[in-house]
Amino acid sequence: MSSRPAVTLEMARSAATASDDRVERFGGRLGRFVSVPFERRTYLSLAYLLLAFPLGLAYFLFVTIGVSLGLGLAVVLVGIPILAFTLAVGLALAGFERWLTSTMLEPEIEPRTELSGERRRDQFVSLVTDHKTWSSLLYLPAKFVIGLAGFVLATTGLSTSLSMLVLPLYYDRPGLYVGLVPDRAPEISQTLYLGWNYLLVGFDAVFTFGHWKITTLPRALVAAGVGLLLLLVTLHVLNALARVSGWFARVMLEGGYDPFAVVRRSL
Repeated sequence: MSSRPAVTLEMARSAATASDDRVERFGGRLGRFVSVPFERRTYLSLAYLLLAFPLGLAYFLFVTIGVSLGLGLAVVLVGIPILAFTLAVGLALAGFERWLTSTMLEPEIEPRTELSGERRRDQFVSLVTDHKTWSSLLYLPAKFVIGLAGFVLATTGLSTSLSMLVLPLYYDRPGLYVGLVPDRAPEISQTLYLGWNYLLVGFDAVFTFGHWKITTLPRALVAAGVGLLLLLVTLHVLNALARVSGWFARVMLEGGYDPFAVVRRSL
């Protein structure tokens, strides 16, 4: 008879321990979600993504102009030096991207610093036949897509969330309208028609969205809470995009020949 209370007590302790573990895990996840504005990694990721837009645009223009001009003039042999120049500068820019990504996002991207072969001709053949050479060159214009996505997300998400977050400070300014106040209330129409014998039965539904204007402090506080939530979500999405960018850089750039690293090691 004495073993049954002991088993019941042990089960109660196990249930309490499992419940405490779930609460602890939930608290840890909530803490990580809320603490994202206070992490150094967040601002490094944001800076990396904002830099990716102008750098990616410059890379895209350089590679597309250099390759198209070089191929177009290759028939008169003038394009061959242009292609060689584009390849050399592109590899140097890819080396800069390895350094920038490793510094700001901290993924380990190991370059190739030696070419196989003793003669210059053999080294050149080793360079142009290595697929990592072309993946490094292809990464440069591809970075423009990443930079554009990061720039749009950062500017739109951060500006919207921050403007909502400070709404309680300026919602009651004279002559200032805050909220969704379009010239005409948007409408959504849904139409459904069914054939029944020789009749056509139809159903029309029109949903009209009215205006939403913030004129009181409680509404402004609610909007500020939504802005805070949007800010946290935006920062987490930017961190995720930065991690994807770092992974993509490692896949495309790792193992490629890096003249930038060769120069740095010789100094």
